[in-house]
Amino acid sequence: DELANPWHAAFASLIAFTVGALLPLLAIILPGPSARVPVTVVAVLAALTLCGVLSARLGGAPVPRAVARNVAGGALAMAVTYAVGTWLGTATA
Repeated sequence: DELANPWHAAFASLIAFTVGALLPLLAIILPGPSARVPVTVVAVLAALTLCGVLSARLGGAPVPRAVARNVAGGALAMAVTYAVGTWLGTATA
């Protein structure tokens, strides 16, 4: 039993990361080139909002604070990633 828990956590992480990656992947692939970045940003921010709401409710925490933290952190991460991609010449708008 003691060795099973890390494996359960590992598989849960595998599933969570795979499912979590599907939304931005689809948001990049499905729209036309000119809409890819805005659609992806909106889709990811909506998913971060939903994740913040669900995690706060499951954990009994204040929802607005969890949503703000999740959305702010995700938006900052997207902005930094986009800035680095632009700086390196790999980002397209």
